[in-house]
Amino acid sequence: MGRIADAALRLLSDGPAPVEMLARQLQDEGTTRARDPIAALRRALRDDPRVLDLPDGRLASLDQALAGLELTVVVDGRAAVERRVDIEPDLAPLALLGLGPALDLPAGVRAGETVAVRIDVPAEGALTVRAVTPVEARPHDEAALLDAVGAALVALPGDDGWAVPVVAHLGAVVATLAADRSDLLRHPGRPLREVLSDGGFEAHLAWVGEPGTDWMDMTSDEVEALEDEVGRLLVAERPAEAAALQERLLDVLRRHLPGRVPVARRRLARALARAGRPEDALAALVGNETDDPEDWYEATVIASRRGDEIRARRWAESGLARLRPGDDEHAAVARCLDDLAGDLDAQAAFLRARVPLEGIEADADGAGWLAAAVARIPRSYLVEVLLEEVGRLLGPDELRALIDAAADLGDAGRDLCAALGRVLAGASGRRARAAAGPDRRPAPPVLSALLDAHPAMAWSTLWEDAADQRQLIVGVGKESGRLAPLVVLIDLDDMDGAVKDAFFLPDMVEERIHRELLRPMEEMGLRCPAIPVGVAVGQIDGGLRRTAALGWELPSERHQPVLARIRRQILLPRGIAG
Repeated sequence: MGRIADAALRLLSDGPAPVEMLARQLQDEGTTRARDPIAALRRALRDDPRVLDLPDGRLASLDQALAGLELTVVVDGRAAVERRVDIEPDLAPLALLGLGPALDLPAGVRAGETVAVRIDVPAEGALTVRAVTPVEARPHDEAALLDAVGAALVALPGDDGWAVPVVAHLGAVVATLAADRSDLLRHPGRPLREVLSDGGFEAHLAWVGEPGTDWMDMTSDEVEALEDEVGRLLVAERPAEAAALQERLLDVLRRHLPGRVPVARRRLARALARAGRPEDALAALVGNETDDPEDWYEATVIASRRGDEIRARRWAESGLARLRPGDDEHAAVARCLDDLAGDLDAQAAFLRARVPLEGIEADADGAGWLAAAVARIPRSYLVEVLLEEVGRLLGPDELRALIDAAADLGDAGRDLCAALGRVLAGASGRRARAAAGPDRRPAPPVLSALLDAHPAMAWSTLWEDAADQRQLIVGVGKESGRLAPLVVLIDLDDMDGAVKDAFFLPDMVEERIHRELLRPMEEMGLRCPAIPVGVAVGQIDGGLRRTAALGWELPSERHQPVLARIRRQILLPRGIAG
């Protein structure tokens, strides 16, 4: 993790040492030339999981502390069936090595048998796991453990004069004891939980406390700590580690707080998807044919983002089928599922229309086919994409001929011209608008929405959450109350407020924006409250002007005509020339 930290751990491999002595040794060997070597050492070791702080102020190596440690656990009926035993509390020090929440059992181990776990190489998580005959008490080891626990449970006086109950992390207590006493806990003895119970203490999960401790509060505290750590890992772009920790959290919830399992399961699925394990994410959601519509919705989102439209459409139907009339609890997810299913159908219609587009002729037949194809696409954002393709495929002369042919087709042709006039730029757009007729508003709601698209809602990240980059989301108002999200990344550090990139997402109901954009951002530590639309549009306009001055090209322009869409859907409806 760093030159100073690695050198300090090398020195600690012989046993604990005072920080002053370590700093002096590192200075003598030239590892650090800092004026204050003690401060430099403390900075290097801050939050290093390989280092233990002993109660007397000395430092110890976790590897040295746990090497050769041997702990035991009695296999209960559940563990025997699942072939896995929980590491907490009897094997609690394993969690310090990132192992758990459960450990695989050797073949043939039966309920009631005792298993010994020896830590061979802590840094590699190398273990020896074997069944052993029932073990007897080791008085010397047990007395030292009870003394260490008692010293860790120093109660502080409360405001009312009564002692405030405290708890200690059992794994840390054992590791601290083992670091200072290399003769302890190196042979199989009674399980930690049994020793603690006989000594007048209680163990719960990874914690040890006095009898009567409110373990439900402790469980809630541990769950909240794990949730915070998962969020921190996601913010740090470490989704694989976040998913592993979320799996541990989910195991704790299943045993102690089952009411919180569904939300945690969906958060695990999102973490797995971000970690590049989409199939594991989907299995976590729908592997057991869940009856929770929220699980089917989450699975639909993950599948659709993978481009797996077939399973996404099937799972949307599965979620909708599990909704009952008058189910107010799931009203929001019902709207989301219905919207997702509708969008998947619209995308299928779009793809069918797109296939013959390459061969379109700029005549009456071509105009008639295009007008019919547009009428069959039930989402305005997809009509817009189709007409952008027309503008890309046909040259100016062909566009003029197509527009003239469409103008002779009656209302359907003039509706098509109005839509082309909204999408096409320059002379082609002007000709299409003239062919449609002054102020024509097509009767089909989808085409009307294309003409009337405007910024309707906006959200922004907070400066205190991300000082270097602001993320804006502007919801463009579309048909049936849906919004097409524009996501804008404004670089406040290297580009002085210019737009670094921007892209449009498919339109969706507002509930989906909160669930699929805003909530995941908040889980990553990026709060995104609503802001006035005018403020957001002004920031986008100013950012794009700086982008143009820098000569920066938006990476998304290689895939979407983002700037053209921003001009016609964001800036022009607000009276900004762009």
